[in-house]
Amino acid sequence: MDKRVVWIRMQQAFGPGSPKPVYLARRFPGGAEEFLAGGPSLWFRMGLSERELGVLRAFTDEQAQARLDYALRLGWRVLCWEDPGYPEKLRNIFDPPAVLYLQGTLPPVDTQLTLAVVGARKAQDVSRDKARVLGYQLALGGAGVVSGGAVGVDAAALTGALEVPGGRVISVLPVSLDSGYVQKNARLRRRILEKQGALVTEYFSQQNPDYGTFPVRNRLITGLSDGVVLVQAAAKSGSIMYARLALEQDRDVFVVPGPQDDPAFAGGNALLLEGAKAIRDSEDIFPEYRAALRRRPTLSDPAAGAPARETAPSQALSDPGAQVSPQAAAVWQALLSEPLSVAQLEDRTGMPASRLLGLLTELELEGLAESLPGKRYRRSP
Repeated sequence: MDKRVVWIRMQQAFGPGSPKPVYLARRFPGGAEEFLAGGPSLWFRMGLSERELGVLRAFTDEQAQARLDYALRLGWRVLCWEDPGYPEKLRNIFDPPAVLYLQGTLPPVDTQLTLAVVGARKAQDVSRDKARVLGYQLALGGAGVVSGGAVGVDAAALTGALEVPGGRVISVLPVSLDSGYVQKNARLRRRILEKQGALVTEYFSQQNPDYGTFPVRNRLITGLSDGVVLVQAAAKSGSIMYARLALEQDRDVFVVPGPQDDPAFAGGNALLLEGAKAIRDSEDIFPEYRAALRRRPTLSDPAAGAPARETAPSQALSDPGAQVSPQAAAVWQALLSEPLSVAQLEDRTGMPASRLLGLLTELELEGLAESLPGKRYRRSP
């Protein structure tokens, strides 16, 4: 059986945005397939709700296969949590999607600096202009740009990025790929596909958004990104949710400041008081990721390969104890070749984040570790 069938059943039972599919899959050696094969007696012992139990009984493998076949006939790409092509950035958030539906070409978000530019749908002209310029500058500097599919800031940021030859964009939708929402942005969606960008959603058949679909969508926008740039957000707006999600996912938060006396910018201005970084343009963002950008080609010189990174003689040592402090050596032992967040390293080492950051810097200086966008670390290759 195609493993995507299993995950489509899991997503149908628990709903988009639920952490339960991956949580349950991790509880069993045979993963999600073993959980489903356990049947009603096992499902009941797991403490599932009546609705979840009902869907698990009613939604069969055959129905899930039919859904998969339909998506593939439409030319959609279907990624499940176990798929090798599934983004690692999403795999490691608290509530990773069981299944993603895609059109177009998904940029390499795990190896390319990727930033979300988000904000108000009813944006002021100055905010739409700022979002468009930021999208253009970020794409020109070699970053991927992620946003939603709404009018206002989202559309402006994606449009700006698409003006750069080879600009890489992702639009994450709160509806299915065959929905007409938002009709005003139908041309933008077509242009994204023409320019080798991607449309992404967790929804198979949702034709119109509702209140709950936006939070589900928003966590994917932040999850795919290394940092989030907020352009115009009122104090009680949906846009403010991005900042909370970014912090929960260990992503950076940047804010374009607005007039202090304008309620339309009150939410973003409040985030600045809480520690978000104020930015005017991309030159205030790129220094935060300079090390990562040095290892990637930029769009301003598309023929150039990523510059070779200087390496230290000690980086290949299996025991770094002679070069670094004992605590730094312990952190090095906890690192993997795959990126880990600071929170994951806290769990693996038992050390607080404040101490870890200093030891990680020590390892970087010795060429034993490298930092990646989104405050993630791995052993130097």
